[in-house]
Amino acid sequence: MKNVLRANKIVNRDGGKLRQWNTATGGEPGTIAIGIETPNYKSFGEYAGKLEADPEWRAFLVEVEGDREPAADLVSSAMYVEQPVG
Repeated sequence: MKNVLRANKIVNRDGGKLRQWNTATGGEPGTIAIGIETPNYKSFGEYAGKLEADPEWRAFLVEVEGDREPAADLVSSAMYVEQPVG
């Protein structure tokens, strides 16, 4: 969880909102789902640009991707867009 806390600090600073869920049933029970929210596509573009240029984020990625025994495995990656109902 220390990596999530570190990532949260960086994500928030760069304009995203990190959300976390624990899978209770279905799929991969017991897994943690991490999502990053932005209000709209424009905000997402601004956030993504800041994140890519952020030296602390880049160093964080090098560190977690270089772990010989990672704290987690990537199960899937996707972008979701909320669809209004009605």
